[in-house]
Amino acid sequence: MSLDLTKQRLSSAEERVNRFIDQNLLLWATEEILLPGQTNIASSISQRASEALTLEKSGFMKVDLKWDFRSEEGAPIHFFLEYGTRPHRIEAKGREHGGADALHWTGPSGESRFAKVVQHPGTEGKNVIAAIKEERTPALRERIIKETQNFMEIDSI
Repeated sequence: MSLDLTKQRLSSAEERVNRFIDQNLLLWATEEILLPGQTNIASSISQRASEALTLEKSGFMKVDLKWDFRSEEGAPIHFFLEYGTRPHRIEAKGREHGGADALHWTGPSGESRFAKVVQHPGTEGKNVIAAIKEERTPALRERIIKETQNFMEIDSI
């Protein structure tokens, strides 16, 4: 009989701990992953790109880091930055289509360059999300352990 009671108590404690973690995970992940990740993106890409990084609760004791950074036309810039692009042709839209008659960019020595069409060499992916997760997940794991230990000390009093 006492073994059954012990199992029931342990099961109850595990449920309380899991519920505690689930209720606080979004806050801890925000502090340990999202905010530092936004700071990294703001310093390496732009403030607007950093504001597109979010966390969402995706299940019991689960959160997902999402990045939805888009151009004003709706192009998924986050996808291009994360995974890179193949070489591709870029053409000026023209004023009649709401764009400019020529493309403009700054050359390597600071000079203005113009063209109607360019062959872009493609870009290498930056793996921004993967890097943030790899760098910050250990901090979240440590936070969960610390907070759970504190909860168990308080709960046992």
